Amino acid sequence: MKKNIMVTGGAGFIGHHMIRRLLKHPEYRIISLDRLDFSGNLNRLAELHQEFGTDTMSRVTVIHHDLKAEINSQLAQQIGKVDIIIHMAAGSHVTRSIENPMLFVQDNVVGTCNLLDYARNYFVIKLVLAY
Repeated sequence: MKKNIMVTGGAGFIGHHMIRRLLKHPEYRIISLDRLDFSGNLNRLAELHQEFGTDTMSRVTVIHHDLKAEINSQLAQQIGKVDIIIHMAAGSHVTRSIENPMLFVQDNVVGTCNLLDYARNYFVIKLVLAY
């Protein structure tokens, strides 16, 4: 039975390594949710495409979304059924958090709350907070 796993921050440095690991398991379909800013880079996922090939990468869906905004019903429908969420999207640069602490709070606290609301409202089976 296939499991649908959503990785937030999937185009980030750590997130794409998580996707690499998940791709080794053919029973997983992966949804990468990322806002694709300075730290999220689709070139990382392109490298995985070169490593694993088209057939394996067909199990990966990339969805552009900033978690500072809620996951509404239209986006939830685009995401589809999710069994597990691995939450790796976070602002982690100390210098940026000192320079703009409110943005840091919005990224990490508000983003996590929006993800928890999504999980609660759309019956996600398991949520893993990874920071």
